[in-house]
Amino acid sequence: MPRERILVIDDETNIVNSLKEILSDEGYDVLITEDGLNALDMIQSDPPDLLLLDVWLPGMDGIEVLKTVKTYHPEIEVLVMSGHGTIDTAVKATKLGAFDFIEKPFSMDRLIQSVKNALGLKKNRPSKKSNAALLGFATLIETQKAIKTHSQSNSALLFLGEIGTGKEYIAQEIHQKSSKSNLPFIKINCESRPAHEINSLLFPPSKKPTNQIKRDLKANSTSLQVVYLDNVDTLNQTIQKKLFNSLSSNKTKKETLLPSRLYISSSKNLKQLSKQNLFSPDLLKRFSDATITVPSLRENPTIIPVLIRNHLEKISQKDDQPVPEINSAALEVLCQYHWPKNIRELHSVLNRILAVAPSQKTITLSQIPLKISQSKTRIRKTKFNKHNCAQQRTLKRSVVLYGSGLHKGLKTGLILQPLPPESGIIFSHISSGQTIPAQLENIISTNYSTTLHKGKASVATVEHIMAVLHMYHITNLLIKVGDEIPVMDGSSKDFCELIEDGEIEEQDSLYQELIIDKKYTFGLQKKETPHISIEPCDTFKVSYHMEYPDPIGVMDHTFEYVDHKSFKKEIAPARTFGFMKDISQLTKMGFASGGNLDNFILLGDGKVINTELRFKNEFPRHKILDVLGDFYLLGKPIRGHIRANKSGHTQNIGLLKTLFNAGIR
Repeated sequence: MPRERILVIDDETNIVNSLKEILSDEGYDVLITEDGLNALDMIQSDPPDLLLLDVWLPGMDGIEVLKTVKTYHPEIEVLVMSGHGTIDTAVKATKLGAFDFIEKPFSMDRLIQSVKNALGLKKNRPSKKSNAALLGFATLIETQKAIKTHSQSNSALLFLGEIGTGKEYIAQEIHQKSSKSNLPFIKINCESRPAHEINSLLFPPSKKPTNQIKRDLKANSTSLQVVYLDNVDTLNQTIQKKLFNSLSSNKTKKETLLPSRLYISSSKNLKQLSKQNLFSPDLLKRFSDATITVPSLRENPTIIPVLIRNHLEKISQKDDQPVPEINSAALEVLCQYHWPKNIRELHSVLNRILAVAPSQKTITLSQIPLKISQSKTRIRKTKFNKHNCAQQRTLKRSVVLYGSGLHKGLKTGLILQPLPPESGIIFSHISSGQTIPAQLENIISTNYSTTLHKGKASVATVEHIMAVLHMYHITNLLIKVGDEIPVMDGSSKDFCELIEDGEIEEQDSLYQELIIDKKYTFGLQKKETPHISIEPCDTFKVSYHMEYPDPIGVMDHTFEYVDHKSFKKEIAPARTFGFMKDISQLTKMGFASGGNLDNFILLGDGKVINTELRFKNEFPRHKILDVLGDFYLLGKPIRGHIRANKSGHTQNIGLLKTLFNAGIR
C-alpha cells in the first residue's frame, strides 16, 4: 500500500528538516519546498495528500496558496502554520478551508495528531477531481508564473483577451511586484483619447535638440509613470510605427519612449487585423515573446470561485466590514453562468448584491439576479434518512465563531473541524490540545449548565451547541474551544448558521438511532417535584411543563422533530433566562459573570425587563433546547417521547445514566 504523501512548504530550513525527519519516521512520504509558487507546480504535477503550509512564504504567500489549493484540489487537506499567528489569521485560514491552524513553536505530538486526524478524514472522502478543475489550476499557475517572471524585468508587455477578462488587473499585479512599483500606474484608453494627446504622452517632441530632450525627459512627469494603453488596436499607423521604433533594439535618440514602462492591451484579434493591414505586423512581432493571453470565463470557469472570494475580500477591506460568505447554492449558480462580459460583469453583479444588502453576512441564492439564477441546474440537497439506519455526518469544511462565555464571562470562540466516521463528537482545548469526548462519563457538573472534564481540561455550557449537533444529526466533529462555549445571544441560532456555513457532508458509514423500547423515568413522578421520563414513540418528541413565578407562571410546549429546519425555527431561537433576584447569588458562586442584557432574558418585578420575547412560551422552548443538548451525550439521535416536568440539567443527566445502564447507548 503506498504511503501517504505530505508536502511541507516553509522557508525555515531547521523547521523543514525537523518535520521531514519526524514525519518520515511516522511512515509518511515527505516532500519539501520553500516557495509558494513552486509548491503549486509540485501539486499540479503530483498532488499530495496533505500540505503543511507556512503563512509567510516567498513567491506566493501561504494564504494565497491555500485559496488556490482549496479551489482546485479540495481533496487535499491543509494544516496552516505560523510563527507570527494571530486569531484573525487562524480564522481566515479556517474559513478558506484549512483543516487546522498551528502556531509556532508547536508541540510535535500535537502536530502529529493533527496530521493523523486530517489524513483520517481524507481517507473517508471521495476524491472529486475533474479535467476542467485541473485545467483551471494549470491556467492559474501559468498566470502566476507569468506575473512573477515579468515583474522581474521592465520590458514592454502585450495583453490579449476579451473585454472584461482582467488584462489590466494582471498588468497591475506585475507592476506592484516590479522594481517600478513606486511609480504611478496610468491607464490610457486609445479609443477615446485624441491621437495628438497620446503622441505627446508617449514620445518627446521631435524638433528639439537632443540636449533639450534629455532635460525635458528629466523634468517630464510622464517619464516617471508606468503607462497602460488599452485598445491599442485603435492607434493610428503613425503612432504604431513610432511605438515599434521606440521599442526596437536599434532605436535612435529621437525615438525615445517617455513612460518608464509600457503595457499595451487589446480585446481584438491582432493577428487577423495585421493580415488586413489594420495593425502593424512589425509591432505585433515585437511582442511575440512578451504577450500574455487572458482566457474568458467561458474558457476558464473554474477560476470563478477565486475571483469571487478575492473581490469580496477587496470590498470588505475597503469598507472595513467582515468578508461576506457565499453559500454553496449561490456559488454554484454563479459558476454555471456564461458571463458574456467576463470578470467586469462578475464584479458588477457582486457589487449590486452587496449594495442592496450590505449588512448581510451571507450571499444566498435569493440575492442572485434572475437572469443568472435562471441558468442554474438542480442542486442536490442532503436529507435525513428517517429509518432506523442513517448515514453518519460531519462538515465539509472547518468553521469559526467568536463570543463570550455566559458563566465565566471570558472572551472565547470555537473552531469546528470535520472528523472521519466513527469519531464521534470530541471537544479539544484550544491551548493544551487535551481532548474530551462528548460522553456521559466525562460529565463533571450540571450546576446551571453541563460541563465536561477529562485530564486537566474542562469545557462548560456545552448543551446549546450539542442540541444543534443532535438536531442536524452531526455524528463526527472536533470542537476546538477554550474553557466555555460562547453564549452568543443565549440561544442556539448562531450555531445553526455556523453548521450550515460549514455545510453538512454525509459519510459512507452508517449509524443506528437509539430506539426506546419501554418507559424509563428519573425522579419522583409527582407534579410538585422535578422529574423526567422517556417512552416509546414512532418519532422524536420533547414535552416540557414548567411552573415559575411571574411573568412565566405555568407554561407548556411540545416539540416534535421533523427535520433540522423545524428545530431551527421552533427551538433554536429560544434564549436562556434568569431572575434578577438570582443574579447576585449566581455571581457569588462563580456563574453568570458573562451575562449581559444582550445574551439572556432578564426577569424581575413580574415582567421581562430587557427584551421582547421571540415566542409567547419562549421559556419552556429553551428548556427543551437544554434537553436536546444533554441527550446527545448518548452519542446518537433518539427515537422516543421525552416528558419533562420542571426538570433541569441534573434530571436530564440522571435519565441519561438510567438509559445507559439499561444498555441504550
